[in-house]
Amino acid sequence: MLKRDKKRESRIAKERVFYLIKRAEEWKNVDYELARRYVELAKRIAMRYRVRIPKELKITYCKRCLYPYKAGKFRVRVRKGRIIIRCLNCGFERRIPIRPKRLNSNRKL
Repeated sequence: MLKRDKKRESRIAKERVFYLIKRAEEWKNVDYELARRYVELAKRIAMRYRVRIPKELKITYCKRCLYPYKAGKFRVRVRKGRIIIRCLNCGFERRIPIRPKRLNSNRKL
C-alpha cells in the first residue's frame, strides 16, 4: 500500500481552490450559475483537504448561497467600525471589522 503525500495533496488543493474562485470571478457576468458552481466546488475541495480559503477570496462570494458578488447583487455599508456586505439574493449579511486587532502587550508569558 502506498502512503498518502498529504503536503502535496494540500498544495494541489490550494491551487485548485484559488483557480476555481478566480474562474468564478471571470464567469460571474457571463453565466452566474456556472460561477456559483465553481465557488461550490472550491469550498468542497477546501473542506475535504482542510485547506483555508484566503480572506481576500472569501469576501468575493456569499457565505450562504455561494453566489459571487456582482454589481447590483450586493450592498456595502460602513457602520460602527465594520464593513457590512449584504447579499441581495439570500439576504445574508457578512460583517468585516475595520480596525486591526490589538496586540495585548501586558499579557503574561
